[in-house]
Amino acid sequence: MSETLNLYRLQKIDTQLDHIAARLKEIDQALSDDRRVRKAQSVLKKAEETAQKAQSELRLIETKVEDQRLKRKTTQAALFGGNIKNPKDLQDLQMDSEALARYIERLEDEQLEAMIASETAEMNLEDAKKALTQAKGKAAEDNAALLGEKTALEEELAKTQREKAATLQGISASNLNLYQNLRKTKKGIAVASITEGGCSICGQSLTPADLQSVRSGSELVYCPSCGRILFSP
Repeated sequence: MSETLNLYRLQKIDTQLDHIAARLKEIDQALSDDRRVRKAQSVLKKAEETAQKAQSELRLIETKVEDQRLKRKTTQAALFGGNIKNPKDLQDLQMDSEALARYIERLEDEQLEAMIASETAEMNLEDAKKALTQAKGKAAEDNAALLGEKTALEEELAKTQREKAATLQGISASNLNLYQNLRKTKKGIAVASITEGGCSICGQSLTPADLQSVRSGSELVYCPSCGRILFSP
């Protein structure tokens, strides 16, 4: 068996190993990427803060309304209790009562707005909680699939590495060194097959003599254009 054939087989194995390594790297990055969950957590935190603020503002306005109602009730009791006889004092109490009634009306409008804001904030909070639950569920589902793929790839990696070890036994140290150097300078592709009379990588046409030399497999033949080792399937 010619070393050219072994080098070609080694190239195919190394290309497969490159693909496996690249995909394993992608999987590890995906498994460590929790941006979707962190984003949902951030939205939930803001929703919680908004809901807490809205609830606090609602309690505050409710307290104000209750205080002013109590104050007007006290004013009304004094106005109609019969203990105050002075017309000027009665007039002042009447004006205070009317002013309080107007103020309570404004506060009640604010209270209604605060109630609506609080209810809206609570609904947004519930939506954010559901979104976080869904994000965690989707992440778990995706990760399970990725872990399954990773296990399969690691098994394929071990098998392919054994194939590489067997193939290396049929390649001399000098040719292996040459191959490895070409891999470094030729973007991982050191050996190119011949397709339609030319290099499958760069497309350079070959002379009949070069084609015959490649087919004989007696020595390494290089593409005159890209410099890769040529192999004829």
